[in-house]
Amino acid sequence: MNHYKAKVLIILGPTASGKTALAVKLAELVRGEIISADSRQVFRGMDIGSGKDLAEYGSTPYHLIDIRPAGGEYSVSDFQHDAHLALSDIRSRNRVPIICGGTGHYVKSLLDDYNFDHIRSDPSITHYLEQLPREILFKKIQSLGLWEDHHWESDSRRRMARAIEKHTHSQSSTPPAPNFSEQYHPLTFYVEIERDILISRIESRLADRLQSGLIAEVEVLIKEGVSHHRLERYGLEYKWVSLYLRGELDYQEMFQKLAVEIRRYAKRQMTFIRYLQKTGHPIEPITDPTSFFNRVLNLLSDSS
Repeated sequence: MNHYKAKVLIILGPTASGKTALAVKLAELVRGEIISADSRQVFRGMDIGSGKDLAEYGSTPYHLIDIRPAGGEYSVSDFQHDAHLALSDIRSRNRVPIICGGTGHYVKSLLDDYNFDHIRSDPSITHYLEQLPREILFKKIQSLGLWEDHHWESDSRRRMARAIEKHTHSQSSTPPAPNFSEQYHPLTFYVEIERDILISRIESRLADRLQSGLIAEVEVLIKEGVSHHRLERYGLEYKWVSLYLRGELDYQEMFQKLAVEIRRYAKRQMTFIRYLQKTGHPIEPITDPTSFFNRVLNLLSDSS
């Protein structure tokens, strides 16, 4: 029995390659809505550093941006859950979903239907552990072999207590596997860009972000209670600006080290795209916007 699968457009590519601009223009052509696949754009107040560029969207509807407070956590399983809700919502209005972003594992969690365990916790045990001195929690964390997983010395007692309870007392219940592959037919593309051009764009964009108030944005996050430790775990702009504000390096050192790290991140993004291709996911390059738009229009009009 043939089952109709809704077509979903996916645009991947390294940072600063122009993915968002392509996605917005495409959305205008096909009555689309954009689902952001970016691990930092979900957080409110992290605008300049994460490159939200919300003005670029114009009237194009977008999803999974500004949905969590800064300083919090957002996992691959969170994205998978929220993306399925967004896909269903977009599909219910007969519009075209366009997933766009550079966090490769977010996209892979859909393409490969990751199946995450749901953990049932016992709040009474967590509460008991939370009352113990930090020294005892440290020793317990070490004895369970969990020390390398996190930087526990700066984490809260509640988080350490939850980790211990999860490891020793929680029961795992595996929910039904997600059904992206059953419901949707992905049409996946990536932005192909010359290395020298990409490096130039990365450095130019970094300079623009610093001039546009990136440092002030990080200062506001700190004043609002986001710790330097958390900022460093968000990586890239937030990590290096945090180190600069703590006086661990000067402005020029910050710029140079950050530019290098962003280039390395872009390289990892392209490596991940090639990995997806090698593991059986068809991904077409985007070398020319006009050809790309025509290609998508033809694929969407194809009823097969």
